Amino acid sequence: MSKSDLIRSLKGRETMYSFLGRICEKETDERLLKDLLARKELFLKYKSIVELDANVKEGFEELHSYLTRLSEEKLSEAMLELAVDYANLFLGVGYVRGKGIAHPSESTYLVGHLYHDVVDQVFEAYLGEGLIKSPDFEEPEDHIALELYFMARLCRKAIISLNNGKQQDLLKYLNMQKTFLVEQLLKWAPKLAEDIIKNANTLFYKALGKVTKGFLNMEERVINKLIEQAKTLL
Repeated sequence: MSKSDLIRSLKGRETMYSFLGRICEKETDERLLKDLLARKELFLKYKSIVELDANVKEGFEELHSYLTRLSEEKLSEAMLELAVDYANLFLGVGYVRGKGIAHPSESTYLVGHLYHDVVDQVFEAYLGEGLIKSPDFEEPEDHIALELYFMARLCRKAIISLNNGKQQDLLKYLNMQKTFLVEQLLKWAPKLAEDIIKNANTLFYKALGKVTKGFLNMEERVINKLIEQAKTLL
């Protein structure tokens, strides 16, 4: 893998983590939906990538199918439908009714309730990078959106290190990604993705649940490969 290939892989992963983080952070608004509509044909290009997880391919195909059936005139109707589904999946509305997700946080999935010691572990990881959660975001530090955004940031820091010729820093940020992935995200986020697929009422969120599941399925293998490549640059 060349330096340009390494940068391309890191940028692709940063984009994916940022995208999935935004999907999980808040409701799908008009700006996001219009942006996805404008880029919908890009989702079909993933079909040709042989090594891509089948869930990612299927998820992007379903997302393309959803967007293809959506017209500009129906955006308001679609946003309302997606807002209801988001509330069911990420705000606990569906769970109260007996079908849904209790809360999209690591603590809830690992120990059954919010604000367990696991939040402190995640908080320390953020603090190590000088990050403090915005008071405007009222969810805990181990919310899925924040963990995904944190991985995107680590990818971005790795790219900056590589572009600046700081190979030791590149390796540091890749190892940080692996640690956070293995010790935090992979312990619970794949189950959350399964629950999104199972409980989503719209093809939009069902598709994105599949993309999340497939992407995380690939990540440990990918990060190990990137670490080995980075070592050859030292």
